[in-house]
Amino acid sequence: MKIKIVTHLIAVVLLLSVNLRLSAQNTIPKLTDRSKKGILQYFKTIVKNNQVIVGQQCSQSPDVALEYKKNFQRLYDSTGHYPALLGLDYGYFPNINFAQTNQYALKHWQNGGLVTLSWHADCPFTEGYNVRLNTIENKNSIDLKKLLKNALDSKEKASYRAELTNVAKALQQLKNEGVTVLWRPFHEMNGNWFWWGTNDRKNTTNQKDYAALWIDLYKTLTVDYGLDNLIWIYAPNIAGTYFPAPAVFYPGDQYVDIVALDNYPKVPAFDDYPELIKLGKPVTEGEIGPIEESYGKFDEMEVLNVFKGKAPYFLQWHSWPGAKVNIVDNLYYKELMNDPSAITLDKIK
Repeated sequence: MKIKIVTHLIAVVLLLSVNLRLSAQNTIPKLTDRSKKGILQYFKTIVKNNQVIVGQQCSQSPDVALEYKKNFQRLYDSTGHYPALLGLDYGYFPNINFAQTNQYALKHWQNGGLVTLSWHADCPFTEGYNVRLNTIENKNSIDLKKLLKNALDSKEKASYRAELTNVAKALQQLKNEGVTVLWRPFHEMNGNWFWWGTNDRKNTTNQKDYAALWIDLYKTLTVDYGLDNLIWIYAPNIAGTYFPAPAVFYPGDQYVDIVALDNYPKVPAFDDYPELIKLGKPVTEGEIGPIEESYGKFDEMEVLNVFKGKAPYFLQWHSWPGAKVNIVDNLYYKELMNDPSAITLDKIK
């Protein structure tokens, strides 16, 4: 009789333990501490809980109001939920309206959400405004060392640092309002389409120059401008067939808070995660969306399932003419936004 009672008690305890774990996974914790430290700790908690923050980028044109309406508002109108993470950009277009961008960032933050900012910086090695440049074909005309704070004066340095000053001032405005920014500069560096990218597909030799550029940016923003509200995100592209491995350009632990992979697959995937997690930082998804053959056919529930237990958030990229990339333009987005493990704006605050 005693053995039966003890066995029964053990079974009850085990059942309660399982139920508590399931309850923890189904109950989304509120993000009450939105400092840098608090957000990073929150990310650890939700990964452990198999929960994922839903993010949506809004930057296909310089008109942030229009992009917000197409990507964010339309998703809310269809589901009753906003994404918890809003993605914006401080570049890609000439004469970017920092005030308008900050207005939407601040509004979302004040509503309880999180904000991530990319910076598609203008290329200082070409005339006019140009973000994209084939860094393999043009490697002899690119010298990242010219852009550093302690470099000799040059038109390239003047161009780059003038834009950097504007970016720093815009970030300072967000800091003054108490906004913590998930900051993603110089991304996809192992590709050859942005001017800060790799100079060779197989045997790249500009890793040190890239690291120096990153560290110079880090010190400029954190030391010179005192921007301690930035969560620094190193965001390579997947390795693929033609790109160096994602960790090749890693600038060092003290200059990175999060590693975020950019990936546009046929079906949702988290390629290179096993390698990147070895860097000892949280690994998340900086950009995701379907490749051309899957435009409008991307399974959003599978996106959620791919990242649960691994990534604290995913940021789905925006659509553009002829390309159905964002959440609301793809399959099962309503199911995604209503899933108990998907963290939307109303669930995070």
